[in-house]
Amino acid sequence: MRNLYRKIREYVPLFPFIIFILSIISLICYIMVLSSVKFADFFNLYLTTPVRQILAQASSIVPLSITETLLLASPLLSAIVFIRGIKNAKISTKDTIRFLMKLLSIVLFIFITFVWTYSSGFHNSTIDKKLNLETEKLSKEDLYEASMIIVNNLNELSNEIIYDNTGASVMPYGYYKLSSKICDAYDRYEEEYGVIINFKSIVKPIILSEPMTYTHISGIYTFYTGESNINTNYPDFVVASSATHEMAHQRGVARENEANFISFVVMINSDDSFLKYSAYLDVYSTITGALYSADKDLYYKVASMLDSRVKGDLESYSRFFDKYRDSVASEVTGNLNDSYLQANGQKEGTKSYGMIVDLTCAYLKSKN
Repeated sequence: MRNLYRKIREYVPLFPFIIFILSIISLICYIMVLSSVKFADFFNLYLTTPVRQILAQASSIVPLSITETLLLASPLLSAIVFIRGIKNAKISTKDTIRFLMKLLSIVLFIFITFVWTYSSGFHNSTIDKKLNLETEKLSKEDLYEASMIIVNNLNELSNEIIYDNTGASVMPYGYYKLSSKICDAYDRYEEEYGVIINFKSIVKPIILSEPMTYTHISGIYTFYTGESNINTNYPDFVVASSATHEMAHQRGVARENEANFISFVVMINSDDSFLKYSAYLDVYSTITGALYSADKDLYYKVASMLDSRVKGDLESYSRFFDKYRDSVASEVTGNLNDSYLQANGQKEGTKSYGMIVDLTCAYLKSKN
């Protein structure tokens, strides 16, 4: 056995060897996650939370997005790897294999972090079961009632919101203050529901937010760095909702429809008017869009009751998005994201983003 170990170590450096061992352990855990919802619940809530927290708080030390930096540096890093590979190949076969083992260990490290931060969130109990929400087939009356609750809250909150000369709502603080307020809101959510474990973290603005908008991506959580990254080119109410959404992922809520829903519930139960307003405005079009499909007359009845300032905010967003609405980049990223979600058990793919209708209506009905 000792001779075998020495032989392996000739070709596998210490760090890759450790990574290989950890990847085997992680694979076993991943299989258990896939096999048992109860184990996935336990694994996601108690075992992966410390890892997500460590990564989030460690990456918070760096003010810039590590993810974005790595992406921008990828051509240079690829060139360095290529040159290094050629040099090792010229030395000996053993050095080439040792170099390839190092590269493989990087891929396996990403797999390990995926298992220990994010994977179980795709396979644990669904949020409706955790919160005892009855998601049933919605009638047009259900959609109308939910729409009216949203409209009434928007109209009331609009008195506390600042609007600029384009009609767009303005976030009254910066991104780090936004992070703090969202963390406080998650504290309130944890106290009431207890289905996640909260911790302090920050959202990181993307430097290349404007070109990123052509992909229609408003935020991204990278599990291997623990960062919640946000596209700051979007209007402020979208930035606030996206930040809360990505921080839901950071807290182990992997399914997209659930992250949408959790961010909505967290924001409307916060003590900050702008967060509440952003949550209701972000979900308004989705819920009323479903109402429009069910009954156009009820839709127009709801729309007619919306405060003119809120209508102006929605019109401002529409004008903003005209520039980015039709782009090749959005089709490519949409297809990639769809494949990623389906590979992790979300059979609906990107359609799961819109499944917030059922959860939101069920929640609002339970609270009124």
